[in-house]
Amino acid sequence: MNTPSLSLDEAADELGVHYQTVYRWVRSGRLPAGKVGGRYVIGPDDLAAVDASRTEVSAPPPPTARRLTQQSQAMERALFAGDETTARRLVRRLVDDGASVTDVLQQVVVPPLVEIGEAWSRGEAGVPIEHRASAIVERLIGDVSPNPRGRRRGAVAVAALAGDRHSLPTLMASVALREDNWHTEHLGGDLPVADLEDFLHSRDVDLLVLSATGDDQRHKALGVGHELSEAGTPTLVGGRGQTLPDLQLAARAVRRR
Repeated sequence: MNTPSLSLDEAADELGVHYQTVYRWVRSGRLPAGKVGGRYVIGPDDLAAVDASRTEVSAPPPPTARRLTQQSQAMERALFAGDETTARRLVRRLVDDGASVTDVLQQVVVPPLVEIGEAWSRGEAGVPIEHRASAIVERLIGDVSPNPRGRRRGAVAVAALAGDRHSLPTLMASVALREDNWHTEHLGGDLPVADLEDFLHSRDVDLLVLSATGDDQRHKALGVGHELSEAGTPTLVGGRGQTLPDLQLAARAVRRR
């Protein structure tokens, strides 16, 4: 009995890579594919051969810290100018060259966003500039959102409480945790406590991560987090100065308890 062919989405899941990566491999000829009904399909033997070749060929080292810093400067210029094409190209190239999505976000994307926020506070950039940059980053994160392979560490929910409308930090935290092999439930920002509690009661969640923008929101999140931890859901509260790799390490530590 013949094993059925796979779609590009299914092949990406099997290989643990992004859909666009599989598409580029097909277009370049690296991954043989046919067409059925106008859509690419991939045979299981061809998929297995490509998967094996990935482990046989030693990969080049990932981008250096110096390169990431240089690309962060280019990203800052692109976000200030609203140049989404350049921003997408910068991120995609770094990920394709072996940088983790978490490192790209932390070292290339976060510094420009901080600078844009500070420029806004100094009166040097308007709210539309800040909102446009955040929207661009949300879309480019969607382009490179990781699809990890192997057993998950557990299930984690990520949110910001009511009054904190900044959803981008929760998205970045979700992506970093997903790349570290967590099953993530991204709940976004401005979430009422009662609704969060209802969600936690209806799901089997091993960890809750609360993002907090500003001291007032962090104080509120710490209080809610303490109550939820006492009720049985271990909770981490993020804040200014904490990095995505810090979050990954803290989440692992909670899971080991």
